[in-house]
Formats: sequence, C-alpha cells, structure tokens
Amino acid sequence: MTSALFDTSKGLVEYSYIGKGPVLLLLKGGHCTRDTDLSHNSLVYEGYSLLTISRPGYDYTEVSTGRTPDEFASTIIEVLDHLRIEVVTVIAVSAAGPTGIALAVNYRDRVNKLIMEAALLTPFDQKTKAKAKLLFGRGEKAVWKGIRTLLKFSPNLAIKQIMNSLTTDPVNDYLSSLSANDRRFIYNMLATSQSGKGFLLDIHHNADLLHEVQVPVLGMYTKKDRSVDYSNAVLLRSAVPNCEIYDVESDSHLIWIGKHAASVWRKRLEFITQ
Repeated sequence: MTSALFDTSKGLVEYSYIGKGPVLLLLKGGHCTRDTDLSHNSLVYEGYSLLTISRPGYDYTEVSTGRTPDEFASTIIEVLDHLRIEVVTVIAVSAAGPTGIALAVNYRDRVNKLIMEAALLTPFDQKTKAKAKLLFGRGEKAVWKGIRTLLKFSPNLAIKQIMNSLTTDPVNDYLSSLSANDRRFIYNMLATSQSGKGFLLDIHHNADLLHEVQVPVLGMYTKKDRSVDYSNAVLLRSAVPNCEIYDVESDSHLIWIGKHAASVWRKRLEFITQ
C-alpha cells in the first residue's frame, strides 16, 4: 500500500488513504507497521475509504507528533484538515485505544463513532513495562530480526512463542485449532511487525476521561485475551454512556482470526451502518 508523508506543525506523519465512500480512520496497535494488515484493508471493498495513520514512533511518524494520546489526537486533526475530511469513524486497535478515546473526547465534532477492537484502556503494569523496555528499547531491531529469522526456519516455534502471551488457553491447544489461513495471518503479522520507538511510548499511555465520551462506542473483546484483559471491556461499558460490548468467542487477542472472525466483521459493519 502506498504511503504518504505530511509535515504537520509537530513533525512528519505517515499515512495511507484508499477507497471511496465514508471515511474510516484506522489506528493500529502496538508493533504494527504500514505493512501489517489485520484484515481492515478489505473494508474498502465494502464501500468505505480507509485512512490509516501511523502512530508516533511507528514507520516514519515522528515521536514529536505526540508523546501522549491527547497530543497525537491534535496531530490527527491536522491530517484530517489537510485531506479535507470533516468526520470519521475511528477504529482503534489494541494499544491505540487511548488515542481513540482522546480523539472522541477532544474532537467530538470530528468523530461520529468509535470502535475499540481488543483495545487497551488501563495502564501497563510495572512488570510489563520493564520487560518492554528490555526487549523493545535500543535492541528492538535485533529482537525483531531474531523473531523473523526463527519465523523463517521454524515458523511453528516462532508462532508458539508469540501466542503464549496472547491467549489464556494452553498454547498447544490453541495452535492445533488454527486453520492454514489463521497461521498465515499470524505469520504475516509477525513478518511485518516492528516496534520502532512507538511501543516505548505506548506503555505509558492510558485512557483518561472515559466518562466524557459522547459518541456511540462499540467494544469488541474476548475473555481469552492474555494481552488485553477483559477488565478493559468492563471498564469501557461502565464508564461510557453510549457503549455496546460485543463478546467475541475468540481464543486469543487476535479476534480477527478463528472460527468467529466472520462475526467480528459483521458486527463492525452493522455498527458502522446503523
């Protein structure tokens, strides 16, 4: 997918903009790059435009564009103004959750709906922060090079190691339930992942002012997600007045694959069109 750079008042932002129709703004999760597709690119075939903006520290988007969700939300508005886009439906994935909330709270006239897909709201715990700093700090390029090397020579082992942190099920049971397409999805996700400087920003984010969200919100979560605990869904439902939680019968954080992936797709489209 062809990307573009826009020089905002706070630095460069990378984005891609494809399709025709109502605009969906996609904010990808942690470690996701311009090449990581969790199936959202196919939304253009449903009659929508898809605007994907790389968050600070990912791809060529500079850290200066927003160290906090509130700061980057204002940068996103600059991009929307540049593209002459008045209103968007926001899809916030995983670690992009706080940025989705910041947009909905601070720019309620520019956001008509918000979809939170396995999206994090609560702060990272200290143990996770320490591990993230160790793995995804200065040595993150070497870490991802190692993962991709393992993926090349022993894909099952690479997938097993990653999925152990994304599912509450015994990882061997989970892997045995995957279809060939599911495995290909995970393989491609890992092959295109890179933390850059972005994930070390993500670990300090949390969603403030949830009770001030006024736009309709759809949260899609699974109780078997080891990465984003289901308590995030409970918090979202309790704090946001106009919120629907859709319990996904997924066996891992990756709600976009598995036997119930089609239901996630249908629910998203239903919410967008209603």
